[in-house]
Amino acid sequence: MKVGYNEHYSLGVQQQLTSKDVFEVAYVGNHGVHLNGSNDLNDPAPGAGSIQGRRPYQPWGGINYNTQDTSTNYNALQAKLDHRFTHGLTGPVAYTYSKFFQFNQAPALGGNTGYEYALSSFDVPHNLAISGNYALPFGRGMKYMNHANGFVNNTLGGWHLQTIIVLRSGTPFTPTISGDRANTGVGGQRPVLNPAGGDPNFVRSINSWFDKTRYAVGPIYTYGNVRANTLRTDMSRQYDASIFKNFALPGESVLSFRAEFFNVSNTTSFGAPNSTIDASAAGRITSATSAPRDIQFALKYNF
Repeated sequence: MKVGYNEHYSLGVQQQLTSKDVFEVAYVGNHGVHLNGSNDLNDPAPGAGSIQGRRPYQPWGGINYNTQDTSTNYNALQAKLDHRFTHGLTGPVAYTYSKFFQFNQAPALGGNTGYEYALSSFDVPHNLAISGNYALPFGRGMKYMNHANGFVNNTLGGWHLQTIIVLRSGTPFTPTISGDRANTGVGGQRPVLNPAGGDPNFVRSINSWFDKTRYAVGPIYTYGNVRANTLRTDMSRQYDASIFKNFALPGESVLSFRAEFFNVSNTTSFGAPNSTIDASAAGRITSATSAPRDIQFALKYNF
């Protein structure tokens, strides 16, 4: 068997815009060659009659064998703006636009001879991350309460706010049909595109995430032709924040307080819907990928 490998390549440019701001932009690529896969070998051609009796290698049933004929192709534009500390604020903003394709056997398209080059299930074309730290302007050396006494300064001064915001595209998924239309024993077979489908008044909701009229079950004893990962789940949204402060105590000891808020807005990001186009629950979402709001407090004493 051939030895799989990955080719990595990138080219980046960095430019200082101001004394406090640095901008970076880069092209990043990755090509996977001879990667591990598992292929079908003993699927019959579509047709009527017993599945087992039509398999090419008798008397065995389904046969899978390890291969290294899978390949991947990832290309991305990555940009980052890094703001250094000024007026109490610091933090980077990063954005990535990418495409991730994969080549592999797809029995649901054609049994032993079905292969396709399609979006990977890990494709996330848009990814925006914003993080920052803000020193609240209260206390000695700050804009407000610069001349505060020790008690006030130790109580109200030195607080910091932090935030991390991550927005990402949803991941792809594949429409399927419920039955073995080709009569080959291959699961997860695909529908066909409906030439008369497409509802102009379709409105996406958690009970109908995609327009089911765009697809149809294909003719008997045939495979569907819809490509893999042509639909996409809900985008991922994460809003986290924290507030913290270090309290100076006698003897060079420090008391650190931190309050952390995960998914502070309690925003729901939904999971993938039922992708079986001829099921009664087709297009319905019944799960979430985001956790509900979570708040935790921490107190640490260093001495």
